[in-house]
Amino acid sequence: MTEYPDPVPADRAPDPDRPRRRRPAVTTALIVMCVGVYGFGRLWPEVESTLIFAPWLGETQPYRFIGSAFIHADFWHLIFNMYALWLVGNAIEPAFGRWRFIALYALSAIGGNVAVLVLSDPTGVSYFTFVVGASGAVFGLFGALFVLAKRLSRDTTALLILLGINLILGFILEGISWQSHLGGLIVGVVLAFFYVRTNRLWGHIAATAAVAMTLAGTILLNYA
Repeated sequence: MTEYPDPVPADRAPDPDRPRRRRPAVTTALIVMCVGVYGFGRLWPEVESTLIFAPWLGETQPYRFIGSAFIHADFWHLIFNMYALWLVGNAIEPAFGRWRFIALYALSAIGGNVAVLVLSDPTGVSYFTFVVGASGAVFGLFGALFVLAKRLSRDTTALLILLGINLILGFILEGISWQSHLGGLIVGVVLAFFYVRTNRLWGHIAATAAVAMTLAGTILLNYA
């Protein structure tokens, strides 16, 4: 039998004496934040106009690369994304640990908007099209779940079908940013790949920093 490194980080190894696993506190906090921002946005539209992302806005207001992940177009957009976030967060936050989960979420959200920037036409309407929602971040988490499941030799057929359908819908239905989905998915897969390849903390920190710097460099190059 071949032995593989433990896919769960060493500093997050489960305690066999613990009767219940820890609650997904970060997942819960993210959902509360998104719901709260949505509520404030209904009362004060300035909240959404401050956080919404479009390539032409990101150069002078880079906080929009992450801020737009906390606002949603309508109630059902919010509900769908929060339900998906709850499902996948419950699955992978305990496995990766809180700070890695935060990194996965934040960098996937940024990566989604970076993809929107890179794939937009500076002379066309796509450069001025607004993008909102946690979909890029959620796709990143699903990508991380896929990597973790493969590492544990689990059946990933259903997950692949789900991802494939949602990616295809982004190309078919209007009002869905397939660029954001694709960018978030790529970032989530890359980060999770490095997280499960080693259980050394410094390796995880280095991988997180490398992905963050790559995204920052891509932004700078595109605006240069």
